[in-house]
Amino acid sequence: MNDVVFKTLKGKDFIVKNYLLKVAVELRLSLNEMILLIYFMNQEEPTLNIENISSSVYLSEEEIMEAFTRLVGINLISMNVIKAKDGTRSEIISCDNVIKHVSSELAKEHKKEKKSNLFEIFESEFGRGLSPMEYEIIDDWLRQGMNEELIEEALREATLNNAKSLRYISKILLTWQEKGYKSKHDIVRGYKKESESSASADLFDYNWLENE
Repeated sequence: MNDVVFKTLKGKDFIVKNYLLKVAVELRLSLNEMILLIYFMNQEEPTLNIENISSSVYLSEEEIMEAFTRLVGINLISMNVIKAKDGTRSEIISCDNVIKHVSSELAKEHKKEKKSNLFEIFESEFGRGLSPMEYEIIDDWLRQGMNEELIEEALREATLNNAKSLRYISKILLTWQEKGYKSKHDIVRGYKKESESSASADLFDYNWLENE
């Protein structure tokens, strides 16, 4: 197997993207699958031309088909039928799913990181570590699709009112949810509207005759 790798790397200067290594580890790709994937991603319009592939990466037809079947099976590559102007059709290998996989994993990591930051913000405001139950409650808000910005604002309001409890924060979030608030901008706009309505009501309730 080492001879295969040596001949492959020596025979052609393939470009190996950093994220391919991440994909290979996560999906436990075999050496042959990795080599075939690298081959496809280095072609302008990759096709399943066994002869060309074999001469480039030194794999047998059986090894190529086995690796190809596995890559298709895990939805890492796909076949697209392209129709030329002269009416001829060709099957092009698409590696777009490799990018989608990496993007999806990065999005999950980003979401996980944001969630971790949210817990840290709560612990900082509370001045202590969160209990397992508190972790579960906050996590449940996120699972319900609650905007993290909204949760942070509710925490900030609870802190200003010296009521650092998840029960109090939950009531704030419920109130905002009923009012249709989905972001910090909605909260500010809603409070401004309430303030203007209150000022207007005070103006009309004022007895002007008694102060003449």
